[in-house]
Amino acid sequence: MILYYESSDGTIIDFMSGDLSAQSPEKLAANSWEYTSISSVNGGHIKKFYKDVQEAKLDVEVFADTKEEFNATMQRMHRAFDRDIKRMTPGRLWWNDYYKEVFAIENGYEDFEELFESVQKTITFVSVYPYWIKTTGYKFFPGQEEEEEPTGYDYPHDYMFDYGISNLSNLLPNEALEEANFKLTFYGPCYNPYITIGGNTYRLMATLAQGERAVVDSRTKKITQYSAIGEETNIFHLRDRAHYIFTKIPEGTLPVTKPSTLSVEIVLYDERGEPDWI
Repeated sequence: MILYYESSDGTIIDFMSGDLSAQSPEKLAANSWEYTSISSVNGGHIKKFYKDVQEAKLDVEVFADTKEEFNATMQRMHRAFDRDIKRMTPGRLWWNDYYKEVFAIENGYEDFEELFESVQKTITFVSVYPYWIKTTGYKFFPGQEEEEEPTGYDYPHDYMFDYGISNLSNLLPNEALEEANFKLTFYGPCYNPYITIGGNTYRLMATLAQGERAVVDSRTKKITQYSAIGEETNIFHLRDRAHYIFTKIPEGTLPVTKPSTLSVEIVLYDERGEPDWI
C-alpha cells in the first residue's frame, strides 16, 4: 500500500519505505460517527449523524544504517510536522488515492536503541474534517460533441491526480457515495460562461480574456479570477444569482451541457469515512 504524509510545503514523509516502516496502519482507517438524539417514553430517536474532530495514532519503526541517516530522518519528520502546526495549515495523510487533512499533534517514543539507530515512534494525528478524500478531474473541450474514448489530459497546474474525459463527452460520472463538493474552472476567452450539470446551472456574469481563468470552489464558497500572469481577483459578486453556484454535484452519471466554444474543467471530491483499502 501507499502511505505517506505530505506537508503543506510539499515535503513527503513516506511511512512505507527507506528508514520508516508503519506498524498496523489499518488503525488509521477506523471510522466512527457522532450523533444527537432525543429521548422519549418509547426509547427516543436519532436526530442526525455527524463527524467531530477526530484523532488517530500510527506506530512507525525508525531504523537507519548510520546515526547521520537516523538524525536526518527524525529531523525531517519533526520539521514537516511542526512547520504545519506553526503555520496552522494541515498536511495530507495519504492512503493510496485518498487523503485526509491532518495535523501531527503528538510524537511518542519507546525502545530507543542508540547502537542500532532505531526507535519506535507513535504519531498522533488530529483531523478537523475527518473525511478521506479522493479527487477526480474531468475536462470538457470546445466542440466536444461526439462519443470519444477516454484519454488522459496533462493539467497545466500541479495536482496529485490525472484528468480524463468521460466516455461520453456530455456526461459527468460522480462515483462518490453521495453528492460531491467540486472545483469548477472556466477558461477564457469567454463571456458569461456557464455549464449545466444534472439540471443545475453554474454561471458567472463575467468576461475572461485569453489566458485567464475563473475558479468556483464549493468547499470554500469562493470564486476567484486569475489573470494570465497569476494575479487573483475575488469575483464572488459576479455569480449568477438565479442559480446557486455552490450546489453540490449529485451522485450518478449526469448530463452536461455548455457552449460549444467553452473549455471547462471540474474536480469532484469523493469524501467518505473510510478509504478504499487496496
